[in-house]
Amino acid sequence: MLEADETNILASKRLIALLKSYGHIGETVKQLVAYLDIHNNDFEAWLELSNLYLTQNLYPQAAFCMEEVIMQQPANHYFHLCYAEISYSMGNFDLALKEYLRVVELSTDNVRGFYGIKLVADRIRDIRAKPKRDQNARIDDAPQPATLDRLSQLATERLVAAYNGASDTCKKTAEEWLKA
Repeated sequence: MLEADETNILASKRLIALLKSYGHIGETVKQLVAYLDIHNNDFEAWLELSNLYLTQNLYPQAAFCMEEVIMQQPANHYFHLCYAEISYSMGNFDLALKEYLRVVELSTDNVRGFYGIKLVADRIRDIRAKPKRDQNARIDDAPQPATLDRLSQLATERLVAAYNGASDTCKKTAEEWLKA
């Protein structure tokens, strides 16, 4: 069917789903890339390709896919969150911080976004404090230490507020982690 009409969306998606279900990740990626060459505005296909790249620990490729998703769905905080987490995993801390800030801008009570801000701000401060910096960490565009301190403090306050309604054990655990 695809040989007769390579633009057949349903047949292409069916083939991709079958390949994935059989565990043929390499062939699935190849077919998804071919599909996206024709139908590049299918953000769900970009998401699927990103997830496949993540299973292979191909973070730069997964980040590119998430950039494509964000270009098509810029107001979805979840996609910014995924991109921030990928950026953090790649050591691109300045970009991760910007994306986590975008998450809480779009979703003001997003706990994962505030955790991300706290983690990244503290990580950047730790990297700057070391005499020999990690060569893979990218923090060139990161804010100044005073701004990082304010961001970390704000994230801590918002997380404590989020856990105020939780059980005492959960609240205590969160507060201990935040103070560490």
